[in-house]
Amino acid sequence: MPLLYPITCIRTYTGKIFDVLNPDPDLICIEDIAHALSNLCRFGGHTRRFYSVAQHSFLCATHAPEPLKLTALLHDASEAYLVDVPSPIKQFLPVYQEMEDRLMQIIAKKFGFEYPLAKRVVEIDKMMLKREWKQLMTGRDKKNSDCWDPTMAGMMFSDYYKLLMIR
Repeated sequence: MPLLYPITCIRTYTGKIFDVLNPDPDLICIEDIAHALSNLCRFGGHTRRFYSVAQHSFLCATHAPEPLKLTALLHDASEAYLVDVPSPIKQFLPVYQEMEDRLMQIIAKKFGFEYPLAKRVVEIDKMMLKREWKQLMTGRDKKNSDCWDPTMAGMMFSDYYKLLMIR
């Protein structure tokens, strides 16, 4: 059976054919990002309950100072096109890291935020990682551990993006 599109391409939620090796900024859209991140589970899926990258990103954004909220919301946006690879594995995938870095540069330019990420956003991401590990992986902390289903996570992510765009 012949390929429908080049082997370096994926079909996105909105039906776009997206080349992950040669990303076209015009094909990047918030609908695809929100949908994909809402369906990607953190920690490679090894959580006690489903917890999406979209929810993680939303919560990072709510902890960020006003000028960095959009950056925090979109700090993992490349994962919508490249999937979420857990850090212990990612360190052994230099080609993935190059693809991720290039795509994040394009996403940052398209949406108008700084990349590499601001130090404060990286700090918030690490703080959330520690909190999520404690709540979702060890079960030792039940406080604030509500996990949204993908529909809710995608809606919250999208609505927060829209709110940030009208400010």
